[in-house]
Amino acid sequence: MDTTLQREDGDGVITLTLNRPDKLNAITPAMLDGISSALAELRDNSEYRVLLIKAVGRYFSAGMDISDGMAPTSGGADFRRWYRTSLHSLFDEIEAVEKPVVLAAHAPCLGGALEMACSCDFRLAASSASFGLPEIKLGVIPGSGGTSRLTRLTGPANAKWLVLAGQGVDAERALQMGLVQAVWDDEEFDQRSREFCRELAALPQEASAMAKITIDTVADLDRTGARQVERIANTALIQADEHRSIMAALADRKKK
Repeated sequence: MDTTLQREDGDGVITLTLNRPDKLNAITPAMLDGISSALAELRDNSEYRVLLIKAVGRYFSAGMDISDGMAPTSGGADFRRWYRTSLHSLFDEIEAVEKPVVLAAHAPCLGGALEMACSCDFRLAASSASFGLPEIKLGVIPGSGGTSRLTRLTGPANAKWLVLAGQGVDAERALQMGLVQAVWDDEEFDQRSREFCRELAALPQEASAMAKITIDTVADLDRTGARQVERIANTALIQADEHRSIMAALADRKKK
């Protein structure tokens, strides 16, 4: 794995750390490849339950490294193909993998890094973190989920503040608009982020997978369709070995 992306495994959690502080953790193709490889292991290996993406340095990330020759300059079909087969496919897989993916931003999280964050299941922020999408100032818009996913997460008004106006938000504002789910003090942020991931990893695996699938599915359905999916999902879980084993263990404890 590229040294700019460090990996640590433990307690069912794969922890990836962006480690390019001299370049503000600007994300390169090699770093994306490393994230993709870890994501495939998360998907295919039952030993791994959670993926945590964090960083070191003054920034979580300044976004994609546009000086690294990441994207084709010809535009048109070549650019659309690159978008679909690189960033879009990776971020789509983060959404689709049936295990939790957590992004923990301890500092500014900008551009493509925020787009990646929007594809994760949980976004955690340290008190000094901030978030922004400056693409409008370059004459483009965030095209890898920074517009579509952000709008679903925060609503059109907040998305316009970030995307159309190019305004940044601090951690507390991000929490208020639903962009992040928790804000913790800087001093305890790393520890609490890791503890949260360990708690996720300890949850029943099949139920966690079904919860993620069901939530993402019902978000696009009307009330009636959503209730039907909910019932189908829970019926499957009730009949699964995981639930039966948990209930049997509880019954044994009551007998003692």
